[in-house]
Amino acid sequence: MIVKVCGMRDRQNIAAIAALDIQMIGLNFYPASSRYIANFEEASIKQIPEHIKRVGVFVNASLDFILNKIDTFKLHYVQLHGDETDDYCQVIHESCPVIKVFRIDEDFDMSTIEQFEHCSDYYLFDTRCKSYGGSGKKFNWEMLEKYEGNKPFLLSGGIGPEDAIELSQFTHDQFLGIDINSKFELAPAVKSKDLIETFLTVLNIQTGEIPS
Repeated sequence: MIVKVCGMRDRQNIAAIAALDIQMIGLNFYPASSRYIANFEEASIKQIPEHIKRVGVFVNASLDFILNKIDTFKLHYVQLHGDETDDYCQVIHESCPVIKVFRIDEDFDMSTIEQFEHCSDYYLFDTRCKSYGGSGKKFNWEMLEKYEGNKPFLLSGGIGPEDAIELSQFTHDQFLGIDINSKFELAPAVKSKDLIETFLTVLNIQTGEIPS
């Protein structure tokens, strides 16, 4: 199972979390977010070991902005968390692997996902809210029973330390891993190493390479 810790920016905190059994770290490039990376030091990037994939999180950003961040931060993945079209997604996909986010509620139409099959490497299912993620709220995971696509996905949206047992019982043919964020924070963009370490122990995750 892949574990992605999103919303990181503090150098010492990154070093501490990178020492845990995780596979991805998310760097937020959405200016309206409380976890937005501004004046991020190159030294902070060096705290992320090469085996941990760097994921840049963007919301309705310009193409030039994303391409610049891919190059500057040596991103392994671009996570498109806004209302990007499949055509836009395809352009990004030609430069970097893409994780396309879908915000789920009871009215979400799963058929809208199909058009992104050709331009995404993974999907991420998050909770629909007024903002673009980081709400700390879960959606009804049973909604994913309606997802019959072939693209692997990460499960996100309000996952907290108390969800380890439920997650260990969650099954879906395309379930690849989880994305954790606000429920493990001491402050915006500062994660608790103790909370994450205990969570991973309970979940009994075994590290594996990310499928290409």
